[in-house]
Formats: sequence, C-alpha cells, structure tokens
Amino acid sequence: MTGRNVERPRSFIVMNSRLEYFCGLIHGGQLVWSGDYSRAKPLDDEAKFATLQSLCNDELAMDYIN
Repeated sequence: MTGRNVERPRSFIVMNSRLEYFCGLIHGGQLVWSGDYSRAKPLDDEAKFATLQSLCNDELAMDYIN
C-alpha cells in the first residue's frame, strides 16, 4: 500500500418535509421512511440524492454525518 491518503466521499442522510429519514427501497422501488434516526440509511453519492428527489413528491433535505 502506498502512502497516499484516499479521500472517502462524505456520508449523508436524507430527510423529507415530514422530518422522516430515508431508510431504503422495497418492492421494486417504493421509498421507505421512518421517524427513527437510527434506521436512516447513510448515502455517499449526491447523484443518489438527485434520484430520490425525482422519485419523491416531498421536499428533501440532505444532512452530512461525517
């Protein structure tokens, strides 16, 4: 291994306008939301956030966790 520092993408969680956290997808693409922060699914690519925005009728917010 070389001495290079590999920068990892920053992780974030997604919240909808009802203050629910994105937990994942089920049944071929149905969005799952929960009010429980511990169930939030961390994402690491802002393109995924853009995809969620296109699939959801609610306003979404992104909150970086690292």
